[in-house]
Amino acid sequence: MTGLPAIRQLVFLAHDLPSTLATARRELGLRAGVEDAEGMAALGFIHQVLTIADTFLEFSAPLGPDTMPGRLVAKRGELGYMVVIQVADIEAVRARARASGLEPVFETPYEGHTITQWHPRDFGTLVEFDQIRPPDTWHMAPRIFQTGSTEVVGDFTEVELAVSDPVASCRRWAEVLDVPAEPDRTWLELSGRTLRFVADTDGRTGLVGVTLPATDRDRAGHSFRLSGVQFRFS
Repeated sequence: MTGLPAIRQLVFLAHDLPSTLATARRELGLRAGVEDAEGMAALGFIHQVLTIADTFLEFSAPLGPDTMPGRLVAKRGELGYMVVIQVADIEAVRARARASGLEPVFETPYEGHTITQWHPRDFGTLVEFDQIRPPDTWHMAPRIFQTGSTEVVGDFTEVELAVSDPVASCRRWAEVLDVPAEPDRTWLELSGRTLRFVADTDGRTGLVGVTLPATDRDRAGHSFRLSGVQFRFS
């Protein structure tokens, strides 16, 4: 990826993983994905990552009711769980965040990459800023790229976050990622994909919408809801 920062992966939390995956694959025309069963089990999840082309949809569920994700889904229901951003320089991101009084809640090396996660109260959703080495690959490569399909949809083009203050949230993201934003703007362009901030109307914050281009033109205008998120085909 030469243009960074970029939205690369979206993560969803469901009650039941097999039925959620079946719906996602049917609606989006995607193939069976890849897993890191051992690594995710250590965090209390089961999961599978579905590939479009250069973007990824990770569907997860609790490993059990007494895990952190089990308690979260019992409290909030199914939801858009996390947005994953690829950045060119994680140390520069960390320095800009620290200047605003922010620190990651989790940081770890993974397959030679640097992963940092940040609290939803700071960014409107759980967010992961990842520096990938080299920048034109991704986690679990090369096998993650071998399962992609664009028969029905292409890589997502817009991600929608519901937040309490769209202008303030947009400004914070822009500052931390060092991307331009007008003072009253409520959206950011991140390497050709739009991150849009909308006001939460029912108290439900976080990842609430995804727009994907319909490569199957008969599906243009189609929409469906899965894991608490509205998927729209443009």
